Amino acid sequence: MPRVHWWLSSLTSILMVAQLAPIAEAKSINPSVPEAKALGFDSTETSKSLNVAVDSQGSEDDPYLGQSPRSQVATIEAIDITVEGNRVLIRADRPLDQRSYWDRSTLAYQIEIRNAQLSRDFQRPDASDSEAISWIRTEQADSNTVMVRVMPAPQVSIGEINQPSPSLLSLELNGYQARGNLAAPNLGANLSNQRDLGDIPDGQIVIVLDPGHGGRDPGAIGIGGLSEIDIVNPMSHRVRDLLEEQGVRVIMTREDNRTMDLQPRVELANRVNANLFVSLHANAISMSRPDVNGIETYYFQTGEQLARTLHSSLLDATGGPDRGVRTARFYVLRHTQMPAVLLELGFVTGSQDARRLADPEYREVLSQAIARGILQYVRQHCPGRFC
Repeated sequence: MPRVHWWLSSLTSILMVAQLAPIAEAKSINPSVPEAKALGFDSTETSKSLNVAVDSQGSEDDPYLGQSPRSQVATIEAIDITVEGNRVLIRADRPLDQRSYWDRSTLAYQIEIRNAQLSRDFQRPDASDSEAISWIRTEQADSNTVMVRVMPAPQVSIGEINQPSPSLLSLELNGYQARGNLAAPNLGANLSNQRDLGDIPDGQIVIVLDPGHGGRDPGAIGIGGLSEIDIVNPMSHRVRDLLEEQGVRVIMTREDNRTMDLQPRVELANRVNANLFVSLHANAISMSRPDVNGIETYYFQTGEQLARTLHSSLLDATGGPDRGVRTARFYVLRHTQMPAVLLELGFVTGSQDARRLADPEYREVLSQAIARGILQYVRQHCPGRFC
């Protein structure tokens, strides 16, 4: 019995080793999942789940190892103006997040860089050698926002902001080229030499001149930061002087650059029982449409003949594009009790118009054309039911 028991014990040990051999082979084939088959799981699925666990702890490509670069504060290391003077480069130590727009308070083009700060040794850019940039200013608006303001020179437009690399912004400035030939404005015209205007008895005709916008409202802003009030404020005073030289009494809705609502303008004209109401404006459209230029004149009901007379005088003097005489329900046209017009003297966003409107000599041409048109209308229609 002892010998038989030994033999059976040996045979059992041999069989157990034989049965365990395939498991040993399986372990050598897939050493990364040593317990998979023993536990009864599919090795492929287990491998995937294990790989995720391993990657989440040690992979260099894992996005959760640290914060995203955009969530960290970027340091603005330098703002450079290229040698040509027509490009601004903003360099940082990590990706930049920006938005840009025209700032109505400074009339400059503003680049707002969020999650950013200026470096301790930051040197402010100098635009004194650039013909395309009037000035450039940089400030730390708050702890996480940097503001860069660029004022383009006259007749210079702001191009798109490019991002050649995540940590570099590039702003290009381009000079505008007028498309097509414009007739030369009549710079030699002078109202004192216009004998066909006829005599107007002093004080019998009252004109209300309305320079649009003002104060907190600069109106339209266009190429080179040219604003509507830059045009209509000085022109309204010049038109007044020209008309008063001819015996016309002129009342301004505002003498200085103050904020004024529409209703007081209308109430003033009605209160003084004015013969005519003329509102001066400059037009605007998208900065991406410099091809849109021209003079427009608006009226409502009784102002049609006055509108056509003034519009014709402006076109004859300037040779500019004709965008027509149109009806409109503007407040100052609907609520005035006398013939009233609203003049859009050109587009501050137009390549032709902005170049001209920024020129004091051209504004003189416009001023004389407006005064001449008013005097022509007065001579033909005043006194009468249309005056």
